[in-house]
Amino acid sequence: MAQRSSPGSRAGPRHRRRRQQGVGYLFMLLAVFLLSLGVGKAMDVYSASAQREREAELVHVASLYREAIKDYYLSAPSGQRRYPVQLEDLLKDSRHLVTRRYLRQLYRDPMTAKAFTPLLAPQGGIWGVASTSSGQPIRSVVPAGITLKQSPAQHYSDWQFVYDGT
Repeated sequence: MAQRSSPGSRAGPRHRRRRQQGVGYLFMLLAVFLLSLGVGKAMDVYSASAQREREAELVHVASLYREAIKDYYLSAPSGQRRYPVQLEDLLKDSRHLVTRRYLRQLYRDPMTAKAFTPLLAPQGGIWGVASTSSGQPIRSVVPAGITLKQSPAQHYSDWQFVYDGT
């Protein structure tokens, strides 16, 4: 006995195929959604990792400046200790008979790729550098050798790398 399909029923193979195509479309939408979530999370992780690397580079380079200023200050001939008048003095110190170099080059701020801001000492000269970045630090603990403009540090520009002569 053959099945009869009534004119009102849609149980034919053609109608079943349409419903199955809609389910496949929903699975594709779900897959694209999950993929975009994964890519978004990966971008967040990459961004944080890159910022940590730039932050570590900031601490390293600014510490080089601090140590160069310290060496310049302590190596004054005849005990007349003073800070450099400009950062270029760290590249070539002509106060001695033999030219001394405390830095190989003037390094750029890794956070902004611009020059560091020189910090002026109360007695004259430059006693440190600071970043010009308004970004928020990732580190909650401030690395050694950093003086804070305000506590807690809200921006990288609050980190000051200063040699105070002690």
